[in-house]
Amino acid sequence: MDEAILLMRWKDEKGAVHLGVCAGTGKAVSPVDPDMASWETVLQRCRESGESMTNWARRWMAEHAAVEVDPAQWIVPVEVTEVWAAGVTYELSRDAREKETTSAQSLYAKVYEATRPELFWKGLGSQAAGPFEPIGLRPDATWHVPEPELTVVLDDQGAIWGYTIGNDMTARDLEADNPLYLPQAKLFYRSAALGPAMVLADTVDPYALTITCEIWRHEMRIWQAEVTTAHMRRRTDELVAWLGRAWPIAPFSAVMTGAGLVPPDDVALEDGDEVRIEILPIGVLVNHARRIEPSWVAVVKPPQRVVRIDPRDTVAVSLGSLEPGHWINEYNVTVRDPIPFGHKVALVPMAVGDAVVKYGEQIGVASRPIAAGDHVHTHNVESVRGRGDLSVEGSEQS
Repeated sequence: MDEAILLMRWKDEKGAVHLGVCAGTGKAVSPVDPDMASWETVLQRCRESGESMTNWARRWMAEHAAVEVDPAQWIVPVEVTEVWAAGVTYELSRDAREKETTSAQSLYAKVYEATRPELFWKGLGSQAAGPFEPIGLRPDATWHVPEPELTVVLDDQGAIWGYTIGNDMTARDLEADNPLYLPQAKLFYRSAALGPAMVLADTVDPYALTITCEIWRHEMRIWQAEVTTAHMRRRTDELVAWLGRAWPIAPFSAVMTGAGLVPPDDVALEDGDEVRIEILPIGVLVNHARRIEPSWVAVVKPPQRVVRIDPRDTVAVSLGSLEPGHWINEYNVTVRDPIPFGHKVALVPMAVGDAVVKYGEQIGVASRPIAAGDHVHTHNVESVRGRGDLSVEGSEQS
């Protein structure tokens, strides 16, 4: 297999997001043109041209110089919509769960051996921690552990697009007290972390990777272990298939594939501890633990859901009434105008004459400058001849 291809994103000092592609370790990246605002856009352009993303990446790196990027600037490598996770996919994880859970000693053994896997929700992708961002510790739990996991990233068609590193944070004392507390043990603020890169799926063998995890406290390593993905009980595509049986998997979702490393009973994360997870060639995901307090969570803007079907869409349709100041997490857009349910909101800035694209089709052109977050309607868009859907909003006419 040829050298691995990594996709990465970072923010500069002004907060602008940049894309970069590299081979191998990701120490130097070839920046992507600013007009390709997201990896979704790059993927779509590759499809239109009939070129694989891997071939495009190799050609791009050959034609463009690489630059060094400060690792502290890395963010989650792709815009993930939802984060899911699988459990008890390694024998060690099964044994650890059996030991900790006194109320149902055979429960995890049955899951490990069963046809149906354990799958659970870890939150919106916009709520996951990126590289060097804090991971949460519940205020009502005392035994938190990191669970380092190879994480599948799906494309907009539900196919395995690539792999990144995931940290499935767990409050083990809640899970140990009663397995029915699993949702609370697994889902809390910043209970998932992703990054720092995504390796394209066709450039790596997911069953031949070594996962290493370390916990550092006051500049001293208090725990370290490693495992190989060859010990996984289930295949990655099997887990994705089970998730899609009765759930409409959102485009660009992430699925953590289970932990083969579990810290011993005498190890619990404390406020300020550093967690380092390494999976080469993806890189090293570094996060610091932080106790969840009202002052931390209070600064989080409530997510507002919108519908965007195609990566080329320049607008999205609101699933609720949006007020100025609301934040659309998936696209890092702050709403500027009141936007009623079913109306369109701009996801990107548009100059006069720029195409307004919804659900993959051009529905008009901007008749005046439009900023990201603006209400997109008849006052700032000229309809494409033959279409009248800009004057009537809601349902199928949005």
